[in-house]
Amino acid sequence: MKESLVSDETFKRVIIAGVVLVVGTCLVSQAVMQMNFSGKRDLPVDFSDQLPGNNTDVAFPDGLPPFISSAGAYYPEKAIFNVGLALGGILVSLLGVEMFLRSRKSLTAIGATNWRHFANLVQAIAAIVMGFSLVMLTRYPFNTSVVIHIIYAMNIFYGSLIWMVANTVARAPLDSEVSWRGHSITRVRWLLFAAGIISFQLMTGLIATGNVAVSAIFEWTLTFSAEISMLTIIPAIGIISSAKSAEGEDE
Repeated sequence: MKESLVSDETFKRVIIAGVVLVVGTCLVSQAVMQMNFSGKRDLPVDFSDQLPGNNTDVAFPDGLPPFISSAGAYYPEKAIFNVGLALGGILVSLLGVEMFLRSRKSLTAIGATNWRHFANLVQAIAAIVMGFSLVMLTRYPFNTSVVIHIIYAMNIFYGSLIWMVANTVARAPLDSEVSWRGHSITRVRWLLFAAGIISFQLMTGLIATGNVAVSAIFEWTLTFSAEISMLTIIPAIGIISSAKSAEGEDE
């Protein structure tokens, strides 16, 4: 098996491009949606034909809430949403595969435990699932395919949390000497994971209590947590800690 697919410099560019595409697409498509060029943003969305047994309820009677996926319903914002997230999803999948190859080689070199290798495999699978789901999310907009859309959205939410924790565990012995502004990069990753899981709990809890618009805020914070966590890979590219440091981390 290859040790890596691309050079260090190219890998950095892939990470940055992936984050810029996902975050940029979310922000720009949301801004265009809020401008309501199509005139459809404030129209009610009726899910009665998609949700059997709930034929009298109409969701979002006061217009689309600021969920990220809301920008994938109508044009022109839909065009930005579809292209940006599809390309971003492909790059996220490639990132997971590249991380697996690089970490696999480094973990083997320092004699890391099987637990670290397993975590590395999990992060790769999570990244691939996230990337695939981002692509498929653009094919099934929530206003026409709400059930399938929610399934892929949940894949992304759970996948991002699993990726954050698995990558942190796998890379801990390798990145023990890496820091950002004086803070351990591993500690930064754990803090981002904590922010992500708290955001997810608040998002789902607020939806369950009917606070849809407020819950959208925490969808955004979860997304930012995951994307920033991906950026923490950059200062660690090409860095391998000594076996002594790794053994100390494993203990």
